[in-house]
Amino acid sequence: MATASVGFKSREEHRKQQELEEARKAGLAPAEMDEDGKEINPHIPQYMSSAPWYLNADKPSLKHQRKWKVDPNYTKSWYDRGAKTFQADKYRKGACEK
Repeated sequence: MATASVGFKSREEHRKQQELEEARKAGLAPAEMDEDGKEINPHIPQYMSSAPWYLNADKPSLKHQRKWKVDPNYTKSWYDRGAKTFQADKYRKGACEK
Protein backbone atom coordinates (compact mmCIF):
# COMPACT_ATOMS: atom_id res chain seq x y z
CA MET A 1 0.00 0.00 0.00
CA ALA A 2 1.20 3.57 -0.68
CA THR A 3 2.39 5.76 2.18
CA ALA A 4 0.18 8.54 3.47
CA SER A 5 0.76 12.07 2.25
CA VAL A 6 2.79 14.42 4.42
CA GLY A 7 -0.13 16.71 5.32
CA PHE A 8 -2.51 13.91 6.33
CA LYS A 9 -3.55 13.70 9.98
CA SER A 10 -5.82 11.12 11.52
CA ARG A 11 -8.93 12.21 13.36
CA GLU A 12 -7.24 11.57 16.71
CA GLU A 13 -4.11 13.57 15.76
CA HIS A 14 -6.24 16.47 14.55
CA ARG A 15 -8.27 16.47 17.80
CA LYS A 16 -5.06 16.48 19.89
CA GLN A 17 -3.67 19.36 17.79
CA GLN A 18 -6.86 21.37 18.32
CA GLU A 19 -6.77 20.73 22.09
CA LEU A 20 -3.13 21.83 22.23
CA GLU A 21 -3.94 25.05 20.33
CA GLU A 22 -6.83 25.80 22.70
CA ALA A 23 -4.58 25.16 25.72
CA ARG A 24 -1.95 27.52 24.28
CA LYS A 25 -4.55 30.23 23.74
CA ALA A 26 -5.78 29.80 27.31
CA GLY A 27 -2.22 29.97 28.64
CA LEU A 28 -2.23 26.43 30.02
CA ALA A 29 0.42 25.12 27.61
CA PRO A 30 3.68 26.85 26.67
CA ALA A 31 3.71 28.82 23.43
CA GLU A 32 5.19 27.27 20.31
CA MET A 33 8.82 28.24 19.64
CA ASP A 34 10.16 29.10 16.19
CA GLU A 35 13.56 28.05 14.84
CA ASP A 36 15.21 31.17 16.30
CA GLY A 37 13.93 30.42 19.80
CA LYS A 38 11.26 33.13 19.81
CA GLU A 39 7.74 32.39 21.01
CA ILE A 40 4.95 32.35 18.44
CA ASN A 41 1.84 34.13 19.68
CA PRO A 42 -0.99 31.56 19.79
CA HIS A 43 -3.56 34.22 18.92
CA ILE A 44 -2.08 34.83 15.44
CA PRO A 45 -4.45 33.27 12.86
CA GLN A 46 -3.17 30.15 11.15
CA TYR A 47 -3.35 31.67 7.67
CA MET A 48 -0.83 34.32 8.80
CA SER A 49 1.44 32.11 10.88
CA SER A 50 1.82 29.21 8.46
CA ALA A 51 4.38 29.66 5.70
CA PRO A 52 3.30 29.23 2.06
CA TRP A 53 3.79 25.74 0.62
CA TYR A 54 6.48 26.92 -1.82
CA LEU A 55 8.83 27.97 1.00
CA ASN A 56 9.15 24.35 2.17
CA ALA A 57 9.25 25.35 5.83
CA ASP A 58 9.77 22.30 8.02
CA LYS A 59 9.79 24.04 11.39
CA PRO A 60 7.25 26.62 12.53
CA SER A 61 8.51 30.15 12.05
CA LEU A 62 7.35 33.67 11.32
CA LYS A 63 10.34 34.52 9.11
CA HIS A 64 8.10 34.68 6.05
CA GLN A 65 6.28 37.60 7.71
CA ARG A 66 9.40 39.55 8.63
CA LYS A 67 11.10 42.10 6.42
CA TRP A 68 13.47 40.13 4.23
CA LYS A 69 15.23 43.05 2.57
CA VAL A 70 17.55 44.74 5.06
CA ASP A 71 18.24 47.85 2.97
CA PRO A 72 15.55 50.50 3.67
CA ASN A 73 16.25 52.14 0.28
CA TYR A 74 15.89 48.87 -1.67
CA THR A 75 12.89 49.96 -3.73
CA LYS A 76 14.17 53.48 -4.28
CA SER A 77 17.10 52.19 -6.33
CA TRP A 78 14.86 50.84 -9.09
CA TYR A 79 11.48 52.51 -8.57
CA ASP A 80 11.04 56.17 -7.76
CA ARG A 81 7.54 56.15 -6.32
CA GLY A 82 5.50 59.25 -6.97
CA ALA A 83 7.93 60.80 -9.47
CA LYS A 84 6.34 62.27 -12.57
CA THR A 85 8.02 61.00 -15.67
CA PHE A 86 6.13 63.23 -18.08
CA GLN A 87 3.77 66.14 -17.54
CA ALA A 88 1.86 67.43 -20.56
CA ASP A 89 1.78 71.23 -20.87
CA LYS A 90 -0.81 71.50 -23.59
CA TYR A 91 -3.32 69.51 -25.61
CA ARG A 92 -1.92 67.63 -28.58
CA LYS A 93 -4.19 66.75 -31.44
CA GLY A 94 -4.99 63.01 -31.46
CA ALA A 95 -3.97 62.47 -27.82
CA CYS A 96 -7.44 61.24 -26.83
CA GLU A 97 -7.96 58.96 -29.82
CA LYS A 98 -7.49 55.23 -29.60
